[in-house]
Amino acid sequence: MTILSIKSRDFSRAQRVEEFRNVVANMTKVDFIPDDRQDFHSETSIAVLPGVIVGHGRHSASTAIRSRMHAADCSDDVMFHIPLAGGGSITQTGGLEEVLRPGVVYADPGDVPGTVRFGGEYMEGIYVSIPRAHLGPAAAGLEAMLKRASPMTPQWRLFLNYARTLHAELPALAPEEAAQCVTHVQDLALMALGATREAAEIAAGRGIRAARLKQVKAEIERSLVSPGLSADGVGKLLGLSSRYVRSLFEREGTSFRDYVAGRRLALAYRMLADPSFQHLNIAQIALEAGFGDLSWFNTRFRQTYGMTPRDVRPRKP
Repeated sequence: MTILSIKSRDFSRAQRVEEFRNVVANMTKVDFIPDDRQDFHSETSIAVLPGVIVGHGRHSASTAIRSRMHAADCSDDVMFHIPLAGGGSITQTGGLEEVLRPGVVYADPGDVPGTVRFGGEYMEGIYVSIPRAHLGPAAAGLEAMLKRASPMTPQWRLFLNYARTLHAELPALAPEEAAQCVTHVQDLALMALGATREAAEIAAGRGIRAARLKQVKAEIERSLVSPGLSADGVGKLLGLSSRYVRSLFEREGTSFRDYVAGRRLALAYRMLADPSFQHLNIAQIALEAGFGDLSWFNTRFRQTYGMTPRDVRPRKP
């Protein structure tokens, strides 16, 4: 993930307009023209993730023009403009001039030329760009919104609040957490666009898989030290096929076997570090944690923790 920042105040006053416009043109594919060349203010922060781009901008009176050349260089994304304060307007080829103000959302096909006018003292907004391919299940709703300013609905407010929070908290998120948030943003967009039943089922399916994985992990914890713990056994207890159980972990980039080994290693580590288990030797602890092969246990332990099981044991006084 990448976070980009463009602030007019970061440029030298003498060359501020030209330097700022060059950077904006390269990063956002628009030609930025301030009303007041001597005293203009613009701040944009852009979070770039695979599948979603979330930006926050605040600009004094100015105009942003996406030329035909710029549009040809844009990806096939749809950008949702959501004004937070101030006001302005947007016009795109094939559409009418639309007023931008708090309380509306504008769906902008990124590969279409157009002009955005930031009016008044300043205009502030959130911008969320999503590849059109991810919006396919809501194609009808999307087509009805393109190049139009539509009223904010409860669904769009949920979308806005989530995207705004993600933009603010992204620096504190781990990459895998950020990837999960991308899916949430896409699902909220589908819901706000009035997705078809198929899209709703896709989103619901993700929730079902998450719930199933939670059940499977809970069953693994209950049977962690059992020698017979297997995907097949867990699946039978929960009414799932072993193939489906394995696929739940594959979607997380791991395997049933590796997940179980990781949980058993964590248990063995705790036992090794606990003085109350000093009466057990390493082989006994490995067995207590569910390992049947001492050599394999020692190898995996060193690979995982970078030390031997003996290194973890408290030193005797």
